[in-house]
This record gives sequence, structure tokens and C-alpha cells, in this order.
Amino acid sequence: MALVLASTFGLSLVSANAAQAGPNGTCALGEVCLYFNSGENGLNAYYPQTSNIPSYLHYNFAASQYGSYGAGQSVMNNAAYVNNRNDRALGIFWGSNYSCAVACQEILSFQAADLKSSMKNNNASGDGF
Repeated sequence: MALVLASTFGLSLVSANAAQAGPNGTCALGEVCLYFNSGENGLNAYYPQTSNIPSYLHYNFAASQYGSYGAGQSVMNNAAYVNNRNDRALGIFWGSNYSCAVACQEILSFQAADLKSSMKNNNASGDGF
């Protein structure tokens, strides 16, 4: 409805779905991609993050160019690898709401890394946009 009204009145609105474009199979420039498997295990499904996320609970992995193993699984507590194709460092946090009380890990801009053992499959939030 909003898009119909916007086109009628010549306004430029972007839907929530367009603002976070969603998975297209590859990790694009400007995205930070979390992968279901570590680099040594073939990566597989991924989630392209384009904004701060205080809880990964309701975000799911999708098939990537590397495969679909893990697709449909929650990103929360299931990520093993991060490819940061953004110009800012990203913090991955063990706790929701960017809590580093137990553990956290910084992935520098334009870097990729397996999550350290305390963070692998123990990720709850990501901040850096």
C-alpha cells in the first residue's frame, strides 16, 4: 500500500525488505557475511548482515555460492566464520545487545576469519555499521 501511494505521489520510499536486500548467494561489497561452517569446513550457508543486529535469534542462514548446508538454521549460536566486506570493523558478541561479558571478537574491515573457539556457535549479536 505504501509503495502504491508513493508511486502515485512521486515519493521515493524503500520497503523494509529492500533496505535489507537479503541473501543473493554471494557476500557483496558493504556486507558482513556470517557463515554456518568454518573456512576449513567449506563455509556453506550464510547470512549477509548490513546493519547492527542486537539479537540474531530471528535471522536465518540461506544457501550461498558455497552450498546450502545450514540454510534455514538460526544465525544465533550457529556462526563459525565471518567475511567482513564492509569499511568498518564488526564486533561479534557472545551475548545479545552487544554484550561482551563472556566473549566477543572483532573482525577488521575487509578481513575474514574463523570465529575463535569461545565464539564459534556462541554468537548472539553483531555491531559495526
